[in-house]
Amino acid sequence: MREVRAKLQRGMELFNTGAYFEAHEAWEEVWIECGRGERYFVQGLIHCAAAWHHARRDNFEGAARQAEKGVRKLAGYLPRRHGVDTGRLYQEAQEWLEAWRQGRMPAGRATIGVTE
Repeated sequence: MREVRAKLQRGMELFNTGAYFEAHEAWEEVWIECGRGERYFVQGLIHCAAAWHHARRDNFEGAARQAEKGVRKLAGYLPRRHGVDTGRLYQEAQEWLEAWRQGRMPAGRATIGVTE
């Protein structure tokens, strides 16, 4: 479990610095290794990273599709999971989604909070 948490945290660090593609790749490694019960959780993170990757390329439609998938998958893992503040991420992802549906970038910077 420690190894999974460390890899998840590495992905969060990448995401929080704006390295969304790299965060996606880091989490994909976790997804490959994790058990069935954790796959939706990790996929939710991956979708959030993919959403921001699309948004940065002004592909708001693609960003919205990925965010919708992420929100749906994270909903089962609230309010926290493996050190990830999923409650906050879920709320922020809904705000990102609304902005992208309107064809604009969300206000502020995308971050994923850490919990104990």
